[in-house]
This record gives sequence, structure tokens and C-alpha cells, in this order.
Amino acid sequence: MAAKSTPASGPEVDASNGPQAVHRALEVLTLVVDSGPLTLSDIARASGLPTSTTMRMLRALETWGYVFRSADGRYDTGSRFVQSRVSADGARPEDLIDLSAAVMQRLTQVTLESSYLAVAGPANTCTFLREVQSPLPIRHVRFDGWEGRTVPMAGSVVEEVLEGRIPETGFVVNAAVADPDSVVLGAPVYSVDGACVAVLEVTGPRFRMPDDVVAAHGEALKAAASELSELLVRGA
Repeated sequence: MAAKSTPASGPEVDASNGPQAVHRALEVLTLVVDSGPLTLSDIARASGLPTSTTMRMLRALETWGYVFRSADGRYDTGSRFVQSRVSADGARPEDLIDLSAAVMQRLTQVTLESSYLAVAGPANTCTFLREVQSPLPIRHVRFDGWEGRTVPMAGSVVEEVLEGRIPETGFVVNAAVADPDSVVLGAPVYSVDGACVAVLEVTGPRFRMPDDVVAAHGEALKAAASELSELLVRGA
């Protein structure tokens, strides 16, 4: 009889169900999907695998885009999960990704701050489809590598915009959920039927965001969001 093992986060496994290494990699991936972001030690402890084995699995998964390692060393789901996790309604994620590239590059060039594009995901989450990082040496570093990430959106600018709580200025301003010392501006991106299908953001450290700068960045953000909306309508 083949030896059996039961992964901490998966089904009972035996040799007849495929190579053990594949099951181990899928177990590691399942932990990240279900509970990420997690540190290497968190994943090794939860899976019961040696740290060296866990690291090899994570490197392979990272190479294929199934996980990514953030600046703080934690692992979360990678870009290959974007299209499977975002809402099926509205504009297609691939259209938003393709059309937003030049728009976001120009937005970051104008504001010198990092820009992000997010869409609604399941169960009150949002997924970041694209990011363009600020060229300045001090930026919102906790958002490095968020492209492809799905996170809770409770209390975020993304939630405010998607739920239509947009002030007369046309953009939302709030502290970043992940970093209260950073400021996030968000504006809606609309599809051909007038529905808000995405949120375009500009994020930077609070010390670079006095009221006059926020107002200027907000205008640039609205213009960029409007341009992306027009591109979606033209491509529909």
C-alpha cells in the first residue's frame, strides 16, 4: 500500500494521485490563495514542509506568475489570478490592462506619484490590474508589486468610488488603508453603458500632498480616467 499524507490545507494524497512534489506545490499555492499574504515561515509552518522545500515551491510558483513576493517579504497571489478573480461584469480585464498602459504612464509622469488601476472582485475585494511606480526615491513602497493582487476593499478609496460615493470634485481622497501616512486619490472609469468598471488611483506620501497638490493631482487623475473611459467606449 502506498504511503499517504494529509496536507494541512488540502485533501488526502497518495502516490497514485500524482507526484508528491506537485501536491506540495499546490498545497503551498492553496495556502497563499486562501490566507495570503503570508511570510515564508508562515507557509512552511502551515504546510509542515521544510523551509528550504517551501522556498523552492514558492520560487517555481513565482516564476509562473501564480504568486509574488512583496517588498516586505510576504507572498500573495500573482498576476495569473487576475482574470479569474475579477468580476465578469463590465469591461474585460485584458482590455483595461491593454488600454491603461499609456494613460497611466502619462499620469505618473505628470504627478510624479504612483498610479494604480483596480476593479471589483468577489466578496467585497478588489484586484489591481496595473501599477506604474513613482520615479521619486520616496514613494508608497507598501504598494510595490500590487499588480495582480486581490485584497479586501473595505474602507478603501476603491470601495468609495465603486459604490458611487464621489464628491463634487469628481475624485475621492483618503488615507491609504495599508499606510495611513500615504494619501490615495481615486476616480471612476466608465464603460460604454455608463457603469463604473474600474478605479484609477494616484498614491503618494502625505508630506508631498498638501491641499493644492491634491487638487492638481485630482484634475490630472480625472482627465486620465476620462481618457481611459473614452478608449473603452471606442473599443467596445
